[in-house]
Amino acid sequence: MYCLESTFNEISAFINGYSFVKKTPISGTDFHRFVCLKNSFPTNYIWSYVIKTCAKNDEEAVSLMKNTILEFCELKNRMNEDEIMQFAIDNAKTKEGEPEKVFRKFDNALLKGDKKVIQSLIVDNEKADLLWIGNYPKCVAEQLSDLSDGQSIKRIYESENGQNIKILTSGWPFPIEMILENGEWKVNADKIIELRTENNCA
Repeated sequence: MYCLESTFNEISAFINGYSFVKKTPISGTDFHRFVCLKNSFPTNYIWSYVIKTCAKNDEEAVSLMKNTILEFCELKNRMNEDEIMQFAIDNAKTKEGEPEKVFRKFDNALLKGDKKVIQSLIVDNEKADLLWIGNYPKCVAEQLSDLSDGQSIKRIYESENGQNIKILTSGWPFPIEMILENGEWKVNADKIIELRTENNCA
């Protein structure tokens, strides 16, 4: 198989393309879900992005891709779809720290429009009032809160000094930045506020 310089991007693009036009064990959406669940990513991400994000470098990404594909193919020989996904969940690399816990608290407060909690958990922003305007009805907020609590949160970046991280969650279309200020983790809500401004929530 010829893949130019055999970089991860080139190899994964070839595999994705081949699996799209030909029936293979990783064709369809099951493999995407498997990779996401096993690596604690929201399931709306594609497998190649997940693997590349989890690897330290290109060489490690290629190795991880190979091992993951082989594992999935082996599991398909002895498990049905539900069993495979449960296997992925049971073997997920989950480790939530204080930043993730703070974000979950913020996300729930956002659904309820809880001004006091939101203010205590965000980096100062002059347009912060957009975050507690137009909250959901209580019954709806509770249901959405349950969904939020069950969604995966994946840490994709951590600064060398450990005071700045970025996380991914299926509830938002962009990474969320968390900043350590005076010993407490805060949500940088700038992008969320920008999104609400664009959607005319003011």
